[in-house]
Amino acid sequence: MPSTTPTVAQWQLGRELQQLRTKHGLTITQLAKVLEVTTSTVSRWEAAERVPREKELRQLARYYELPESEAEALFQLRRQAGKRGWWQSYDLEQRYGTFIGLEASASEVEAYRSTIITGQLQTESYARAIISGVDASVTSEDLERQIEVRRARVAQNFTEDGPKMWVILGESAIRQQVGGAGVMREQITRLLEVSEHPNVTLQVIPHEAGAHIGMAVPTFTILKLATSRLSTVYVEGYRSNLFLESAEDLRSHEAIFNELRLAGVGGNMLRNLLSGIRKEL
Repeated sequence: MPSTTPTVAQWQLGRELQQLRTKHGLTITQLAKVLEVTTSTVSRWEAAERVPREKELRQLARYYELPESEAEALFQLRRQAGKRGWWQSYDLEQRYGTFIGLEASASEVEAYRSTIITGQLQTESYARAIISGVDASVTSEDLERQIEVRRARVAQNFTEDGPKMWVILGESAIRQQVGGAGVMREQITRLLEVSEHPNVTLQVIPHEAGAHIGMAVPTFTILKLATSRLSTVYVEGYRSNLFLESAEDLRSHEAIFNELRLAGVGGNMLRNLLSGIRKEL
């Protein structure tokens, strides 16, 4: 697993630029005037949505009077950010592409899904059924592209040096008959196999657990990177996805995830639950 993907380098560059601007007491508008660019351009640099051109970065380094070593560190981040990751060969929505890029450098991934099995653990049959069911207008070409991306994510992350994954599912996610009984039997078999993987901890919150905090929060994934200040929370919605980057957001979602751990079952209890549901199918 690479230590720094293009996405991580771009995020790190954005945060360095934001810190430099704040350190020098400048607003985004003031810096934009200095560089003779638009305020939206500066905002996109700091939000890791755009990489500055080399001449813009050199202009920044001169304006801030950065030592040569600090300036070179920024240029190196820019060079890394300009490379292409494997996911960038696909036509992906920007935030989803960013998520995959961060996931590729994560050391730990903590995911909660209440009604849908998380993408990394889906079989192809389940993935096809869920994508088509959620979006009836999806084209066959886009469907195949999404399936290929899922396949590539699994190949990248289910390796010996892949991230440690802790996944918590609601029981509804494994009882909803996505694609029919046959698809779900295959999917539950996949979950049983994954539960034995050394890098994966899988839990399910059974219906009998009653009310729990996960019922009041949307689907989310905590991505922990080696550079802790780049760790983030990815919140998925129907038509939009958000990255929550503040320390408070990270702390609050960690607290929620810890509560979900207490509500979930794992180990033999999990395998008995999964095997029982599979027999019912």
